[in-house]
Amino acid sequence: MDTLRKDRRRILNVQNPDDQVLISKILQNSDISDLSEEEYETEMAVTVEPTRIGADIVHSESEDEQEGTVEDGPEPPSGDSTTPRSSIKWRHKVNSFEPFSYIDTNISSNTSTVSTPLQYFIKYIPSEMFSEMTTYTNMYALQKGVSFKPTTKEELEVLFGLHIIMGTLKYPRVNLYWDNSVGIPTFVNCMTRDRFFQLRANLHLVDTIHPNNEDRIYKVRPIFNSVRNRCLQLPVEKICSVDEQIVPFRGNLNIKQYMKNKPNPWGIKIFILCGISGIAYDFIVYQGSTTEFDNNLLSYGQSAAVVLQLSKRFVSKGHELYFDNYFNSYNLLQILKSKSINAAGTARLNRFSKPPLASDKECRTKGRGFSQEITSLDGDVALVKWVDNRSVVLASNFLGINKEDEVQRWSKESKSFIKVKRPEIVRRYNSGMGGVDLLDQLIALYRTNIRSKKWTLRMIFHAVDLAIVNSWIEYKNDMKVLSTPSKNILDLMNFRLKVADGLVNVGKQRGNLKRGRPSLAPPLPKKICRKPFTEIKPSKDLRTDQIDHMPDHDNAKYETRCKNKNCSFKTNIVCLKCKVHLCLKRDRNCFRNFHEKM
Repeated sequence: MDTLRKDRRRILNVQNPDDQVLISKILQNSDISDLSEEEYETEMAVTVEPTRIGADIVHSESEDEQEGTVEDGPEPPSGDSTTPRSSIKWRHKVNSFEPFSYIDTNISSNTSTVSTPLQYFIKYIPSEMFSEMTTYTNMYALQKGVSFKPTTKEELEVLFGLHIIMGTLKYPRVNLYWDNSVGIPTFVNCMTRDRFFQLRANLHLVDTIHPNNEDRIYKVRPIFNSVRNRCLQLPVEKICSVDEQIVPFRGNLNIKQYMKNKPNPWGIKIFILCGISGIAYDFIVYQGSTTEFDNNLLSYGQSAAVVLQLSKRFVSKGHELYFDNYFNSYNLLQILKSKSINAAGTARLNRFSKPPLASDKECRTKGRGFSQEITSLDGDVALVKWVDNRSVVLASNFLGINKEDEVQRWSKESKSFIKVKRPEIVRRYNSGMGGVDLLDQLIALYRTNIRSKKWTLRMIFHAVDLAIVNSWIEYKNDMKVLSTPSKNILDLMNFRLKVADGLVNVGKQRGNLKRGRPSLAPPLPKKICRKPFTEIKPSKDLRTDQIDHMPDHDNAKYETRCKNKNCSFKTNIVCLKCKVHLCLKRDRNCFRNFHEKM
């Protein structure tokens, strides 16, 4: 078989008797790909990802070199101020960096009140987005010729709200939300199960009759652009990080990637810029050769282009930016330094002209806590090698060993905890690199799982989950500015449910989903039931939407305390939409006051 593979590299001539025998052997072994070599290489370039080192995983120097052989990065363009690889020189000298001072140019927030969860969310996915979805969903159903009642913007908002609830509660099967015994009233009262699946099957954001062949994710581009536009408006923190995020998907898709060190290794890759709070400031959806990179930045290599493009979000000097060895390179650190950005990250040695650092074997003899620093001859970059359980190499344009601290580590030899010295670059890298991981963790807590072969649904609701997490972090920051006690700040679960409640109820009429022929039997008399012990006040969005708020008498034996602020009277009048008791008398109209915008 090896002989066949070697011979296949040359062009075969069917007129040559020797080649005829070889062609016969190839056919008998059934080892011919449907793709030409050129097509196969192009496809592999999209779907196969070089192995990488995560921020929380330390590899030996030899492993770094093996991984780095995938991409050394191109030489910098001629006329560029960066140092060519052949001219990079090193010296055994401690760095003399003067880090750029951070200048905060962000406009301070004059927050006096906090918006509702729904108001935060619609900054990312506004009402206009649902209107566009309505147009293209109806258009798609019409083109397919299926039996489909045209949908509305309000109905699609309900659909998204129900999906958010499903991601929060996580029933094992979708049908259970409509089950007679364990179903949820919100689902039963707002939308039938069949209509839910029908809407989801026809959900579209663009006109697919005229596809954009230059954009592989054009079907979901509108919602990602909408979320990104809001991310670009946010003030950026001082400390940020760049890393990769995966949208889980194992179906058929030519931009699908495999990433070994991720909890969900198969999926669609997104390069993302985050602050240490976990909030996203910008992102790039990776789609192979059609990814929207600046062509001028691609001359430094794709991994460097990702960091340089995302770092355009920095308008102030002195930001600290951290990334792992998939992105890090000598020229990247030089360029970031020229832009007054302090940068650091783990490093692959072959991207730094094989610097004269001690070997792993020599480092092991020195023991845990040993560190070595070298500086480039031009003074732009420092490399630090540190030994813990194994050795790790980090590179920076503003940090080195500097001020060491001590960390507690377990020793197998002495079977006790020991103190190990740690360079400052390691400490600051560990504290600054976790932003994207925190964002991934928050999304994974209540991910909207879609069991579907449609990658578009996965991407659409990943954008929704990302928008909710970003909205929640914005909300928390505003609450802290107002010095709100922690017990009064919504956690992520309750925040999601408030957003879902707003999408499902705000601006909607109370529907009657009963199906079938009307009954000839007289209606049953209304039962006098025991009132619940507590009534939950509706959100401000629901209370003031001025749609379908109708008073009714509860037919209860005893009156209930009015829920209007500063009212201590009792009443039998209840709002059918808000489901709270409110006074409705000539001299005390709490019902009107409660529903007015204040």
